[in-house]
Amino acid sequence: MPEPKDVIIGILGASVALAGLLLVFSGLLFSQAAAFPRDTTDDVIIDGFKRAARMACWPFAVALVIAGACVLWLLCPLQAEYLFSWISFLILLIWTVAYGFWASWRLL
Repeated sequence: MPEPKDVIIGILGASVALAGLLLVFSGLLFSQAAAFPRDTTDDVIIDGFKRAARMACWPFAVALVIAGACVLWLLCPLQAEYLFSWISFLILLIWTVAYGFWASWRLL
């Protein structure tokens, strides 16, 4: 069984890395939406890219909240923060996979 500190440090690193990937992906989608010529591209296509980029902001924010909870646990270890960190990280992983499939399917 891993030590709680090792679990929290792993979740901290993974959630920050996931937040970075989501931020880059969101920026890529926003820049793609801005790159379409307005006069020849249907607004539905541009709005689809913008919507997908905005949706990436939610798991990004949750990943940063999880990272904050991990740092709080490192400063003052409480069982509630530990449970919140790993349960919410598992939910974040599932949410990110669902978002990835949704965004890929939506933008095809």
